[in-house]
Amino acid sequence: MIERRIIPISSGKGGVGKTTLALNYALCLSRHGKTVLIDLDTGTSSIRSCVDVPVQRDLYHFFKKGHTLADCVTPLDARLDPAGEYKDFGFVASPKHLIEDITNFTPRRREQIIDAINELPANFVVLDLKAGLDVNVIEFLPYSNSGLLVFTPHLPAATLAAADIVKAILFRKLRTLFAEGSSVYADLKGLTPRFVNDLLDQVEDVYESSVHNLDAFVADLHHALGDHPVFKLVANAVESFLVYYVLNRFDGVRSSYDTAVKPFVQSLADTVSGSMTVMNLGWVVESDRLNESNIRRVPAMLRAEAAPVAGARAEAAPSRHEAELARLASQHLPTRPRETPVRTPQAAAARATASLYLDSQLDSLRRMYADLKGATYRDNFSYIAARSLHVMAGRRTSDFGDTRLFKPAELQRALHERGR
Repeated sequence: MIERRIIPISSGKGGVGKTTLALNYALCLSRHGKTVLIDLDTGTSSIRSCVDVPVQRDLYHFFKKGHTLADCVTPLDARLDPAGEYKDFGFVASPKHLIEDITNFTPRRREQIIDAINELPANFVVLDLKAGLDVNVIEFLPYSNSGLLVFTPHLPAATLAAADIVKAILFRKLRTLFAEGSSVYADLKGLTPRFVNDLLDQVEDVYESSVHNLDAFVADLHHALGDHPVFKLVANAVESFLVYYVLNRFDGVRSSYDTAVKPFVQSLADTVSGSMTVMNLGWVVESDRLNESNIRRVPAMLRAEAAPVAGARAEAAPSRHEAELARLASQHLPTRPRETPVRTPQAAAARATASLYLDSQLDSLRRMYADLKGATYRDNFSYIAARSLHVMAGRRTSDFGDTRLFKPAELQRALHERGR
């Protein structure tokens, strides 16, 4: 049985199809357990605009009228789901119109919704985060993995922005670990918060070249501390971090690799670390029917396909391929939590070139593409969910999403309790 999981979906830029993915992904997960999709892109009412069902209560009623978050979950109606296949799906809509007090969360509002999300009775909670990168995105992300990143071969800026999200998560984690008053300083033998955080400032500053990424930061710590337990803690925090991504508007292996995957992995290696594990959970092919589904406000997974014209290939219902997709999803993914040895700075520097890692990314794309030849866009969503379930079943809970969201005051304690 997979432990309850909160899965944030984010993108560094708008226009990559994040909400379409979040909605159909959550629908697929709901076939495996009670699933709630929460629209935290509170300025656009995105999910409400994509699902043609009446919304009785939304985040306005949660924040302003005292309703619980569970009270604000909207289920599908019989018109959209006549067979009840997605009876375990529901969504929490953002307000109909921009309300400043809700759109731009204050710290108090942010902690209020985090507490409510943590208490929500569901097997899977999917968070559709706003595009971009600010505190109202970062604080809804896990600390030991990226959640699910979405970018597309058609928008290069979004690919690099996705790498910035990974960087922001890791720096949030390290700054929490080395904050003033942290228990790690009891073992640091004279090193001060000022010293460590000055190093982090240099790494984070894109205009500073003396410590260009976290691998260099780890090397400096190793020089100062030797094989000290704190050095090992930091190195493991970087090297055990997992990055998951999905390509939307996929246009073929070579093109997607050249315009999206390669720049993404190289940006991670250059500006963050070459020591992380990066996993592609799948892609969604370009489809006029998918765009039409959004216009009609009928999610792709709920849409009944019209009978094909003579000679045309019919798009199979997702249930027909579900078992086969689940079998394929188990391939090309590690099933056990990785035992991460702390590499020497020299080994980390060699990995940072990313050339061998890029080769493996391309090889994985090719093998997945061979598996999924002829798959429809609806199969794509089912496959992404199946790969996610496989990761959740075979790895630690903190390796994909997490069981809860951590407020700033809780994060340091969680890092020490979990040992990284």
